Amino acid sequence: MTSAPTHRLWAESWYGDFAAPDGSVGGYAQLTLWPNLGRSWFWSALVGLDRRPVMLLETDAPLPRPSTLELRAPGLWTEFIEQIPDEHFTVDLEAFAVALDDPEEVFGLGWGDRVPYGLELEWEAGPGLPDVVHGQVLVGDETIELDGRGRRFHWQGTPAWWDQEWTNGPTDAPVIASAPLPVDHPDTGQRTRLERNLVSTPAGPVWSEKNLLVGAARGAN
Repeated sequence: MTSAPTHRLWAESWYGDFAAPDGSVGGYAQLTLWPNLGRSWFWSALVGLDRRPVMLLETDAPLPRPSTLELRAPGLWTEFIEQIPDEHFTVDLEAFAVALDDPEEVFGLGWGDRVPYGLELEWEAGPGLPDVVHGQVLVGDETIELDGRGRRFHWQGTPAWWDQEWTNGPTDAPVIASAPLPVDHPDTGQRTRLERNLVSTPAGPVWSEKNLLVGAARGAN
């Protein structure tokens, strides 16, 4: 954590996404720390053309070890490292995720096939361009060598998921694949729907997102 949290729902989050140039595969990983709640959230997804969405949603993990972004929970190990601020960023992941027949199943019981899921990825900044992202994605018995593009960000403060609707990225572009998320308020259970889509643009596939205030209680469909 880079500053002292003051609000009960103060959080700090690290995010990185990626996509192959042909849209055959894309994904993201996001780690959010809630120091005053003593817990962490970790979200990750893998999607692509003619590919079942793979989702990993952990919202009750412990905080990482002090002075690290290394998170351990049942069936999950991940570490985020910023080797060079604003230039070089890595995410490693060893976990189990769920392969779904339909991405909307994440709003229901989330039943699917449990699969091994791993990331060994590096983001490297280029001047005026999206990051170059390279490394390996492992899902089931498949190993995907990635040489693509992506973006990353780091924020801290009180999250706006439950207060306002917002968009980030080209939300009107053709959708290649979807990986939406239910985002439940830690105290009230108020739900928002975070639309995350891998979309096609003239410059290549990128991720877009839209936050929707649906206002349902935790567990509602």
